[in-house]
Amino acid sequence: MISVDDRIKEILITGLRNKINKLKTGNPGFTIPVVSLKITNECNLKCLHCSSDSGLPLHNELTLKEIQNLIDQLTQIGVKRVTLSGGEPTIRKDFWDILRYLDNAGIQVSLFTNGFFLNRRFVDGLNNLNVSGVRISIDGGVLVTHDKIRGLNGSFSRAIKAVELCSEAGLMVVIVNVIMKNNLSEIRKIINLAEKNHVPAYFRRFHPVGRGLKNLHLMPSPEELKDATLIIGSYYGEDLIREMINYLELVGGWCYIGNRMCIEPDGNVVLCPSLPHVMGNVRENSINEIWNKIKNSKICDMIRERRIAGKCGNCSYLKVCGGGCRADAYGLTGDILSEDPMCWNQPNQSSLPILNALIMASAAFYESSYVDLKRCRD
Repeated sequence: MISVDDRIKEILITGLRNKINKLKTGNPGFTIPVVSLKITNECNLKCLHCSSDSGLPLHNELTLKEIQNLIDQLTQIGVKRVTLSGGEPTIRKDFWDILRYLDNAGIQVSLFTNGFFLNRRFVDGLNNLNVSGVRISIDGGVLVTHDKIRGLNGSFSRAIKAVELCSEAGLMVVIVNVIMKNNLSEIRKIINLAEKNHVPAYFRRFHPVGRGLKNLHLMPSPEELKDATLIIGSYYGEDLIREMINYLELVGGWCYIGNRMCIEPDGNVVLCPSLPHVMGNVRENSINEIWNKIKNSKICDMIRERRIAGKCGNCSYLKVCGGGCRADAYGLTGDILSEDPMCWNQPNQSSLPILNALIMASAAFYESSYVDLKRCRD
């Protein structure tokens, strides 16, 4: 079984330990929010699992001037990094104007893209701005699977080429995969693609939201997710998993709800990209007002405190996995505080790594050392 490149693993472990030390010595109060900025709903693909149900642009998407004003407000509340996504963010005509404005504001960008439009000139442009890295979606280990999931022939070869170009340019690139019934058998092939290009792979859950809600037949069963975690766990290795779990125990699990803002293309601010619970709109309220509303929200307090119902609330691993995915809980049960319906683990079972100690922790694998990983390529 192929495993994470030793050099990358060392950087990741060091990065996680640094984060742990900072958390132990830092202010336990509210941090600066984690921010996702979706700049358009337009997309050239029609992915079966798309949480945004992307395709056509919304009729009322934020203008360039409104986005620039929004960036100014984010700077005022101390935001130093955003994830730029969509839809497909690179399809927006003023994409470079937005990116340059973020760069001038001193905000570091993590770009989330399908990679279709990333040619060499485009990648060179990214490298000249404050882009810490690029997440490129690859949902199949072979061409046929990926293209079928993404709804466009040729999308696989363009995504692979984008990974190669970003890696060659010295950008930190991460392959992102959504685990589905129709790609479960190709997880090892996706890992092989990552290792061939000397980049890490990050695995995400299929969420019952957007177009995913229309394709629930593609959602893996809890047992299938369990099988997937065994493969992913072998890939990460014991040392890296141990640091992931140490970090997760400290923060009480990986769920960001209550500590993040996701800004939709029309200005709506939601709690999570996979949980469209609207907390305000930037056209009607300032970012600071919306952030204060999130901080003072009773439901967000309950999620931050991991007051989760059912078996999750009584599980000895609650502080590791955080009670699972609130988007999945809401999407499948209608109750944002219900137990995670996709977790196979039973209370008091000794079966780590469990669902969120590994699949959700792969976010820690990706997020915690993004900048350090980029430096290791310099």
